[in-house]
Formats: sequence, structure tokens, C-alpha cells
Amino acid sequence: MSVPSSQSTVPPASSPLIITSASNLTPDEKRNLLFDVDRALEIPMEVFNEEWWPLVSNIWTKWDSYKYVNGDIRKTFACRFMKHRESSTRQKENVPNEKRRITRIRPSNICSAMIKVFWIASSNVVQVERHKNSPNHTHSLSEIDRLKRPKAIRSLVEIEAAKNYSAPTITSAVKEYATLELGLGEPARELKRKEVANIKYKVRGPAETYLIGNPNLKLDISDSISYLTEQGYRVEKYRVSQRSTRGIVFAHPEQLKKLERHGWLTLIDSTHKTNRYDWRLFTLYVCDTYGCWNVGAHFFVSSEDADTVAEALIIIRNKYCRWSPRYILSDHSNIEAKSIKKTFPGMAAGEQECQVLLCVVHVMRTWMQKIHEKKTRDIMIAAMHKRTKIGCESLVQDAINSCPVPSIQSYIKRNYTKNTEKWGLWARQHSPLLLQVTSTNSLESFHSELKKTTSSSHGLIGAAHKVVNVDCKKRSEAESASFDFRIKKISAYGVDVDILEEIQKFPFPFQQLIIREACAVMNRLEKGKSTPGLTSLDCFCLFRHRYLLPCKHIFHEHMYGNKLLTTDVWQMFCEIFEESGFEVYESRESFIEYVQTEQQKNAENRRIAVGELTERMRDRYWRVEEMGDVEKTQSFISMLEASVNPIILQFDNNSSGKT
Repeated sequence: MSVPSSQSTVPPASSPLIITSASNLTPDEKRNLLFDVDRALEIPMEVFNEEWWPLVSNIWTKWDSYKYVNGDIRKTFACRFMKHRESSTRQKENVPNEKRRITRIRPSNICSAMIKVFWIASSNVVQVERHKNSPNHTHSLSEIDRLKRPKAIRSLVEIEAAKNYSAPTITSAVKEYATLELGLGEPARELKRKEVANIKYKVRGPAETYLIGNPNLKLDISDSISYLTEQGYRVEKYRVSQRSTRGIVFAHPEQLKKLERHGWLTLIDSTHKTNRYDWRLFTLYVCDTYGCWNVGAHFFVSSEDADTVAEALIIIRNKYCRWSPRYILSDHSNIEAKSIKKTFPGMAAGEQECQVLLCVVHVMRTWMQKIHEKKTRDIMIAAMHKRTKIGCESLVQDAINSCPVPSIQSYIKRNYTKNTEKWGLWARQHSPLLLQVTSTNSLESFHSELKKTTSSSHGLIGAAHKVVNVDCKKRSEAESASFDFRIKKISAYGVDVDILEEIQKFPFPFQQLIIREACAVMNRLEKGKSTPGLTSLDCFCLFRHRYLLPCKHIFHEHMYGNKLLTTDVWQMFCEIFEESGFEVYESRESFIEYVQTEQQKNAENRRIAVGELTERMRDRYWRVEEMGDVEKTQSFISMLEASVNPIILQFDNNSSGKT
């Protein structure tokens, strides 16, 4: 600030454009007046500060200022493209060159436009005029909007950021509101998600310091356990001495009840980057009576290996509840498969077998990466959906025979010819529930929702807070689903009243399933399809097989052919769910089971063991790679080669008959 003076502050006499609070100008008109100042403006001070200047704060940067003894203020502003201040050349200390952010210095003196702004305290107005000898702008208003957004837009972002929505959601909402309600479409169009994320971090950062936790891992674990205990969770930490690994198992009593009751089919999956230690979060997921997916239990592990994961599963099974799964659905993870085998040894220990099934979505994703021959991949997908074992194995052999790439042939032979019962749907035809749930998508969605709120900078306490929040939301959704299950009734257009009345006697989720099949008859008619010619309810379509309910073929036949859906038939269908919900599909399982020989079990155990070692090695490599230290990464690779190459060489020599 300059030294105060008694000098007059009123600018030279002119005929200013006087703006009042009643002036009905659009935001674009206001911005244009303050962008191209071709005549003096006089605006009420409060109106200028709150409504005008936030629209052009991105255009002008302060050149100098002067405060007078009578309280008036004069400020001179230069166009942002003048860039009258030099860029900083400060280099951050202890940051490797390869880790430094790549930036560029914006050129200066592109535009020399300047204005003067006078805040006149006595009359409570602001006068704006062009600076003496100031040229016009050398660029358009939209060009400067691309460089920086005005305060009016940034304020909207800050308001939405305080609500803790995601950056993409905030970006879309601000763009829509600014365009439709404020008439600021031009500057809002240039708003980027990265900029929104940065503003959100500044707004939310101080409010989320409790999520960072204690920098000491031991204290962070202790704080996390205390917090989970306060929230009513059962918590136990454990250590696996032979691996020097640790873990934390935690589950809410309500979750454990559902795991014990509905754990016949359990989904398992892990997610990463929920905390700064990169402890993996595993979740067990089950479907309850009302068709609502619920968490069964969680556990953090410091290292994703079979021994550490198995220890957590054993704690849940032996200490927390009587969890006795018949099937566990997982992704293509050998670590999970081996840990499940250790936890549930099956008939060898005189207990029920627990079979590991593979998520068909993960299997197909793997095929898209490994089997790049489309024709071969299509045959494998067809084999996956075959209803008989012989049909599945025949198509797998066809895929091998027709594939022109030897490496892909070997890949299919080694990985998919001897374990079709894990990925092929022929092995799930005996159970309607296994046909309904063929992927871990519901659990992936849970983890996706969780990771929108977590951060790799949070401590374990921060991850625990976010897990508890999402768990509470899921329990609330489950309560709502249970309330609607027997009470809510569906309505539909174009369905016969008598049929609709019968459908409304079912629980609500089954009403939704049946009504879709009834409405699908119109699509069949539009395609010119004739009646199926059914004389009984024995339809072999996938829907009928999955849900044991009337399908579109039965409805088509009933409406335009034989009257299959009599009152007695509807009563028979309703009785299935009279005292139960989705768990009815568990008890409908036929006693058809694939039984492995001892030789096959041993071969599978060996394959899983090798797969686990490969996954662990790949995981360690990426952890080192993501640290950004090239020397450490190269050292890891060198040590790996030094360890593995002698083993490979020894077996190569043995196979060629050398000693």
C-alpha cells in the first residue's frame, strides 16, 4: 500500500454509465461492460462487489493499489494475459527429476489492456474507467475463460464440494446450473474435472484431517480397532508369523447373522488403495431373503497371500459365526482359491465340501486379454454357456483345433480344459441360485461405491470410517427392501387385469420379474413369433430354469393358445414363496455334483500354488514400480531373475536328459 494522501480520489470528469440495483442486465452483458471498458461505469458498491466483480475476476489481475485517508480506494488492474509478474523458478527439494510435474511458463505481454477501479466511500459507489492510453484487448473473452474460470463459477464449485459429491458429479451440476440459471454458459463450459477435484480438496481437506490418522501404523491400527468397536463391530487383529503379515477382521453382528443364514453362496473379492499402507480390503457378500445384497464381513490384510487371507477366513468361520458356505464365487484369483481350500478342507476333514466357482465376467475379461483370436474366443464363450459337460468340453476342443496361434492353443489346454466345472455353466444347472448369480458384479459395485469416498492418503482409521458409512447405507437399504417385500404392489400397462391381480400376490421382487416376462410377449408378437405350442409348464428357457416362475413363452401360450395359467397353477407358484424369499432357491438344488478324484485334487492344488506365487510376485513388482524409484525396480527384477533362472535352467536340463 502507498502512503495515505489527502488528495482527491474522484476520476476525471466524464459521462459515466450509471448502473443501479434495478438495472436488468444479464451476466453476459455485465461481463462485456467490464471486459471492454469503452466508457466510465458507476455501480453501487455492494452490487459491484457481490454481483459484478465475481463475473470478471479471471480477466483482471491487480497492478497496484492506493488507499486514501478519507477511506476511498483506487486499484489498477491489468489484463491477465499481460502477466506482469515473473513465474517462479523455485525447484522443490529432494524430488527426483522424473517425479517432478511437467509444467510450462505462460508467455507474457500478449495483451496490455488496463483499467482503474475507484471505491468511493462517501457515495458508496464504485467507478470503473479505462486506464490512460490503455489499448483494447488483443483476444476474446472466451480465450481468457479457457485460461481461468471467474470467481462466480468457482464459488458454485465450492458450495457443491462442501456436500462431498464426486468431482464428475459436481462438474456436471455446476455446468448445468451456470448455463440454465445464471447465463454463464461460456465460462462454465471450460470447467475441468481436475480443477473441480483441486477445489474440492481445498474445501474438504481441513474437514477430513481425522481420516489421515496417526502416522504411526501401530497407533493407527489401535485407533481403528477402537473406532470399529465403538460402532458395534466385532473386531480382531491377528498376525501370521511365517509370513510376517498382519490383518484386522471386523464385522457387525447384523452382518454376521446374515452371513450365517444366507452364506450358502458367498461372494469374495478384494480392493486396493483405500489407505496409505495399501492394506487390501476383503469383503464377503451374501444375498438375503429379500433379494438384497449385504455385507457378511470385512478384513484388512497387510499382504495379499493365501496364508494371511486364510487366517482371516478361519477367524470368521470359527470365532464369529457358524459360516458354512456350499459355494464361494470369486474372481480369477489363485490366492483366494488357495485360502478357501485351507479354510474349508471339505470331506477330508469330515465336513461339507465348499466349491470355488469363477466369476464369468472376470473369466471373459481374461479371455479378451489372452485369447485375441475373436473366432476362438467366441467358441470359448459358447462353451461357457453350454448346459452339458460333454457339450462344453467338445466346444473347448473345437476352439483349440480351430485356433491358428499355437501359444493360445497351449494357454487354453493348460488353463481351461481340466477345470470346466469352475467356469462352465453346465456345472451350475442343478441350482437356480447359481444360475441367477454368475458374477461378482454386485460386490464390485459395493467396492466401487466405497472407493469414491476413500483415498490412498487416508490411514486405516479413515478407511474404517468410510467402510462403516457404506455398511450403514446397505443395512438401511436392506430394511427398506424387507418392508416392501410383502407390501408393495406393482402396476403395469397392457397386462390383463386378471393376470395382474395374480402377479400382485407374489412378493414385490418376484412381481417385477414376472411382469417383465408378461410384457415381453408384445415383443414376441412384434417379431412375428407364433405361440410356442406348450401343453404344460415344462419350458426349458433360461428364465424358467433360473427362477421357477412363468416365463414369456408360458404367457404367450396362455394368452393366444392353451390356457396354462389356471387359478390352481397360480396358487402353486405363490406357495413357493409363502413362507420364504430368495433362499427358496437354495433348497431347490438338485443332487447333481461334480466330484473330483484325489489325483485331480492334487493337480489342482499344485496349479493353484503356482498361480498364487505368480500373483504375489506380480503384486510386489507393481508396488515397487508405483514407488517411482527406477533403481529399486531394476534391483527387484535382477533379484527375481537371479532366483528364477537357475530353477528354470535346472528343469530345462532335466527335460533334455542332461545331469
